[in-house]
Amino acid sequence: MTLIKKASFFLILFLVHFVQAQDKVPLRDYLETVEANFPYNFSYKDIDLATHYVDRPPMTSWDEIFLFLTENTLFNYTTLPDQTIAVQKKAGLVDICGTILKLDGNIPLSSATIVTPYQQISTAEDGSFEVQTGKVTDTILAQFIGLEAITYSASELITRPCRKLLLPPKLEYLKTVTITNYFAKGISKNDNGSLTVNYSDFDILPGLVEPDVLLTIQALPGIQSVNETVSFINIRGGTNDQNLILWDGIKMYQNGHFFGLISAFNPFLTQKVTIFKNGTPANFGDGVSGVISMEGGDIDPKLTVGGGINLISADVFANVPIKDLGSLQISGRRSINNIIETPTYNAYFDKAFQNTEITSAQGNILPSTDDNFNFFDISLRSVLQLSSKDFLRTNLLVLGNDLKFLENAEIDNDFQSLQSDLAQNNISGGIYYKRQWSSDFNTEVQLYGTSYELQAVNSDIINNQALLQENDVLESGFKLNGNYRFSRQLEGTLGYQLNETGITNFERINNPFFEITDKQVLLTNSVYASSHYRPTPNATIHFGLRMNHINKFDEILWEPRLSVSYGLLKYVTLEILGELKSQTTSQIIDVQNDFLGVEKRRWVLSRPDEIPIVKSRQLSAGITVNRKGWLASVEPYIKKVDGITSQSQGFQNQFQNQRTHGSYTTMGIDFLLNKRFKKVNTWLSYSYAENDYEFDTFIPSTFHNNIDIRHNLTYGLTYAIKEFNISGGFNWHSGKPTTALVSGEEITDAELNFEAPNAENIKDYLRFDISGTYDFSFGKKAKAFVGVSIWNLLNTNNVVNHFFRINEANEVEEVDELALGFTPNLSFRITF
Repeated sequence: MTLIKKASFFLILFLVHFVQAQDKVPLRDYLETVEANFPYNFSYKDIDLATHYVDRPPMTSWDEIFLFLTENTLFNYTTLPDQTIAVQKKAGLVDICGTILKLDGNIPLSSATIVTPYQQISTAEDGSFEVQTGKVTDTILAQFIGLEAITYSASELITRPCRKLLLPPKLEYLKTVTITNYFAKGISKNDNGSLTVNYSDFDILPGLVEPDVLLTIQALPGIQSVNETVSFINIRGGTNDQNLILWDGIKMYQNGHFFGLISAFNPFLTQKVTIFKNGTPANFGDGVSGVISMEGGDIDPKLTVGGGINLISADVFANVPIKDLGSLQISGRRSINNIIETPTYNAYFDKAFQNTEITSAQGNILPSTDDNFNFFDISLRSVLQLSSKDFLRTNLLVLGNDLKFLENAEIDNDFQSLQSDLAQNNISGGIYYKRQWSSDFNTEVQLYGTSYELQAVNSDIINNQALLQENDVLESGFKLNGNYRFSRQLEGTLGYQLNETGITNFERINNPFFEITDKQVLLTNSVYASSHYRPTPNATIHFGLRMNHINKFDEILWEPRLSVSYGLLKYVTLEILGELKSQTTSQIIDVQNDFLGVEKRRWVLSRPDEIPIVKSRQLSAGITVNRKGWLASVEPYIKKVDGITSQSQGFQNQFQNQRTHGSYTTMGIDFLLNKRFKKVNTWLSYSYAENDYEFDTFIPSTFHNNIDIRHNLTYGLTYAIKEFNISGGFNWHSGKPTTALVSGEEITDAELNFEAPNAENIKDYLRFDISGTYDFSFGKKAKAFVGVSIWNLLNTNNVVNHFFRINEANEVEEVDELALGFTPNLSFRITF
């Protein structure tokens, strides 16, 4: 990691120096610095200097400093005999004034910022201001967070009565939303084909008491989780490791708590999530199936503190303003099972650890009665508007899941115990800096680092053994973008990205002693360019090209990206999306009982002649009709992914121990029908997909994918009346493929004798959910929220995985892994 660390170190120094060089300092602070370095004292009225700022000049000779102060401030400086410098206002200063209003509604804006060449002040509660400047030709800047900054000449503001200055909303050229409230409030479809979920304006969904980030996106067409977890999200037939998951631009290798059942990202600090299923912009690498990009909120100048509790966990959060610069956002969450084990917690525990060593005992092993499990997450996020042109964001996220349990056995009439444990931890941090050089040109720089660790100690009390397994990922990244707007119709981006990823897999057994370490490192350099062109108001064309060079493969990969959208008849939108993508990280399963059988997947890197680079090609077309409260969309697609390994697919049939690579092809179509009334919103989505493998060395070489879900149907309805929201719906999909045994010859040569792979299906999945929320005020300043939900209302016995194994008695055992049963949840939140 030496190269990335050096680049990161020097870039941080550059950013610090650059921000210091560009930032203004209070005049009073600068005079104090001069006094500390030269034999002079300044005499002035504090009120005169309170709002005055100067660019930070170099500390050179006294004559140069004296000249700088005289020419760049509103004061004269007179040297007295005792070496005191008298500071007095210059004669003939220009008095200007105004009132800042929001253009939409003429709303007065308190705490808006007025910047002159010499001063920076905030407007009063009624939006008014009065200030002095040097000349009538001086430029005056008026700005407010979220609104377009406007400049005036001082000559325009000297008239009386004071002029009203109207600030319009920020105009985001070329970033348009084609459809708002895309089947649910808070979900929008963008002109590049992506979908955005805005959690500040989000409807409830059936079965969800809170807007879990990675559960809500599964309501979108073409996205589901075959095994009902957030850690195994399938986008158009792909596995979870084929998704690029970003948190404020930082790549995440862990995304779930409870080993996959709950999103690890606090929904109350996640402002929005953007999902790309195809046509991904060229600035995104990785993620051959899809991109899930999560973003926090903008600067919030108000102090906000809140917290909540449900039947799984409790959390707190705070938004703390930092003077006039920005805000610091803090959150923390922890499971509550150490205080009380609720029925909801028990249902999640049984789902997460079924068919593992935690809940299944064999032979002389007694069931574990002393298990300890908890999860937590802590996030820190600062957003700072250092100046009208400089924005800085820093992030830190810490996640953890920890499980400990005792394995008990009676050996020679002696009761013995050994502890096994499993820990999953992630630490990620990043720095993002944006400089707005002009109204048409800006640059973005991002540095990030992420560390993921999965560690398990599996104690075998019968054989007095302890197996230690570790899977560690350490990644550093650097990204630089330049964005230029040529006109209102055309915008371009040019960028560079450097990533260094190291993955270590380690195993050690104590009796007999044996250990093995496998460490791989890949360095990827990427250059990309993209354009966004709008030839007419109802047509947009996004085109991008990404070039990746991967050091160990010495291969250059060219990846074009395309998204075309055309509006027809004002309410019909046609689109075409296409992309080529690649990735060098994937998850594999070596043995089904690795890591105690709980989190069996481990991250690995591509390596020449062993694990290929995963590459994908995808093409889709779509038509959307949006008129008079009705929304209907149809989107057929075809996707081909090459370079997948058999270990990454989790086979539990005759191919379980095979080591080879192949491909899969998904052909499908997504439908959506939505009708929104005044208080009622209802939607129906349906997806059809054929998903087939091709492994040349397997017999047969072509067969159904493990996650080949041919039919997926979802219906939902929400009803809103004042502060009440109620939602209900169901999800049905055909069963995933499974492999049967040869009847009458189930075991041959001490091994299971399978029929044709994935030729049968488990039974269909059906789940009904309901939820309801109520918002109310609590005292004068507090707002409260109560939510109730029931997941799987009818307690349907849904099977999400089915396989066979041979037990200790050398008999065939048929195993069904079940989804969550009847699972209620209750949430209470309060915000000040």
